[in-house]
Amino acid sequence: MPVIEVSALPQRDEADTAAAAAAVTEAAAALLGEEPRGTWVVWRTIEPGLYAEGDLAPAVQPPATHPPLVEVVAYEERPPELVERILVAVAETLARELRLERGNVFVRWVEATAGRLHTGGRVAGTA
Repeated sequence: MPVIEVSALPQRDEADTAAAAAAVTEAAAALLGEEPRGTWVVWRTIEPGLYAEGDLAPAVQPPATHPPLVEVVAYEERPPELVERILVAVAETLARELRLERGNVFVRWVEATAGRLHTGGRVAGTA
């Protein structure tokens, strides 16, 4: 059950963030062999002017710069090759859905270790 947090500038009119979030849940869940309902996506829009590359701070998402910043937070240890496939799938799915240039998505894997995450009424990784 990963939580995928996307922070991005407001999207251009042709981009559907709800559809992009759903596509990301489906892509990650498929690789994990889980139902998409067990994968969560939280989308945060970065206010225009608060995301700069050098002196460029656009009001909407450019296709080639200012990549959406994504964290995949998981509390179960995964094999490195599976982590890599998930990272690539999330990046490629977002780029496709948001009509960004390939490679213009920044994705980072964050592993919550046992005893350091509360979920479902218990601390994950503890008895």
